[in-house]
Amino acid sequence: MKSLSRILLISAACTGLLLGCAPSDLEIVSETDEKQYQLAQDYKNQGRMEEALSAFHRVIDARRDAPESHLEAGYIYLRELKDPVRAIYHFDRYLQFKPNSPQANQVRQLIETAQKEFARQLPAQPYQGDLDRIDLMELVKNLRQENESLKRDLVNAEARVAQLESVVGSGRRATATTQTPTTVRQPIATAQVQQPRATTSTTPNPATVPRTHTVQSGDTLSTISSRYYGTPSRWIDIYQANRDRLRNENALKVGQKIRIP
Repeated sequence: MKSLSRILLISAACTGLLLGCAPSDLEIVSETDEKQYQLAQDYKNQGRMEEALSAFHRVIDARRDAPESHLEAGYIYLRELKDPVRAIYHFDRYLQFKPNSPQANQVRQLIETAQKEFARQLPAQPYQGDLDRIDLMELVKNLRQENESLKRDLVNAEARVAQLESVVGSGRRATATTQTPTTVRQPIATAQVQQPRATTSTTPNPATVPRTHTVQSGDTLSTISSRYYGTPSRWIDIYQANRDRLRNENALKVGQKIRIP
């Protein structure tokens, strides 16, 4: 019994000594004061991103909580290494440690950015949509140009019609003036018979004489339209005038004669 009591007393004494040796005010080094964290920041400032990332990982491995190192690692993975999956992991870890920090909302936005970057990197033809959009924009641009050309042609056509109406009106007035003495001397019936003669005796308008064009190598309806009308947009008029000869607007053959309306 005495031996057992002695053993218990010695054990109690040793326990007391051990408890007395442990400092009650043990100071824990903060994450940002860690040597590896500061070294990582130095590497980052020097542009040595891979070395900085390795140092941040050493801080993460050595501590149970290292939110700042997770945040810095996420930045490097997203912006420098273009690895959105690992970036999302480290941003999530930061939010687990500091969900209510002033930077929490910014980190959530970074997670959304990384998710979009990951979706863009998927291999299922990620640029097809952009190519389709470019094609549509080019089509819209061409249609706008064609529309503007048609508007100009319409204005020119209206001007030509007005000019022709003016010429015809002047011709009629001149005809009426020259026929006035004859009409006075002749009976009304004779004057009515003579009016068609004056009309038929006028020189035909060269624009009404049918024209033909012999297709040459390299000719298209647009180039032929430009040659005869000064604009490529009247190719449809030429095509309509030759529907019996042309299967479609691209069916021109060298040596073929087509009408020019």
